[in-house]
Amino acid sequence: MSMSDFKYSVRLPFAARSVTPEWLGSKFLATLDALTQIDSHTFPNWEVGDLPAMKGYPLAAARQRIAEIIGHNVVHDDLGRSEPEAGYTAAAHTTVGARSRRMRFYARTWLGDVWLDAGDEMVAPDPAIVTYPLFRAALLAMNSIWEQQWACAQAFRSRTLKVPTGTARGYSLKSLPMIPADPTFPESIFHIPWFAYLSAPLAAGLKLPPDIKTETTTDGGLLMTATEERLDPDIPEHVRHARILAETLIAHTGYVSGKGARN
Repeated sequence: MSMSDFKYSVRLPFAARSVTPEWLGSKFLATLDALTQIDSHTFPNWEVGDLPAMKGYPLAAARQRIAEIIGHNVVHDDLGRSEPEAGYTAAAHTTVGARSRRMRFYARTWLGDVWLDAGDEMVAPDPAIVTYPLFRAALLAMNSIWEQQWACAQAFRSRTLKVPTGTARGYSLKSLPMIPADPTFPESIFHIPWFAYLSAPLAAGLKLPPDIKTETTTDGGLLMTATEERLDPDIPEHVRHARILAETLIAHTGYVSGKGARN
């Protein structure tokens, strides 16, 4: 297996609440600005998405009308009627030449998650943009803005494989373990954790093995790291450390094992 099999992301939860486009727009813009300040070469030229119109606007043009754009990205019911109480999506991606060097950021209040993804949906990320210093800085910056109880940098691989059948359909679907070399690796929304943050209340009394690097964050929370190298699920030590993080997150956040879906 190679890095091209995996997507790398930073994920935060978003506690269910009713929000306005103005509130979401303020958090969204603050995040884009914070990411750009980390590394303007990796996070350049954000384009903000007006999803129903399938249009993108440069950040400078979108900034003054961000509430309007997010208002367009409202949840709709089965009859196409807007449901503001159900939530909104805010989405943006960097516009650089190579799709493999793009970064995508989105917040979906209706699903309760906030994401930073490296690479394009259909293209594996360039290894140059998947580094521990960059992702660590991004996770801490994002959580300082969204102020969630946990955050996780993770690797994710689709576990569905198309198997040729010779029938009219041509294939069947086969489910694979997230890590074939470790088929018992716990399934959860944390997938294969690279490093993770727990708030001070969630981390209270937590004891970890000495080979898991930990550091106290400025808000009193705990940052736990499987490896300061790029997480590689083909390296047994990385997998062993990632398992410790996965089991810790499952135990301390209330997200039970077995919930392996990305959303």
